[in-house]
Amino acid sequence: MTLKELAEDPLAQLTAGLSGIAALLNPEVVWALTDALIASGPQLFSVISLSALTLPQVLPPSNAGEWAVVAAGVVFLAYLGQQIYSNIDREL
Repeated sequence: MTLKELAEDPLAQLTAGLSGIAALLNPEVVWALTDALIASGPQLFSVISLSALTLPQVLPPSNAGEWAVVAAGVVFLAYLGQQIYSNIDREL
């Protein structure tokens, strides 16, 4: 799905509209979420680089070494997800 198709999707437009209304009604939540995402910057960078650059090189795994890399990547992604969630939970 391209960005143009996403922008023309009625469900995406509805979601964006509702999010905008919610942000106008409660800007403190938006600022807290922004602060939490900024605090999670290093974790977000690691998640994106691991999931977009490292794991696709070994998917689908064909030997034990590649399975070990995938397992370690999944555990690391879970750890980073927990760190990001704790930052968001702390800010909100």
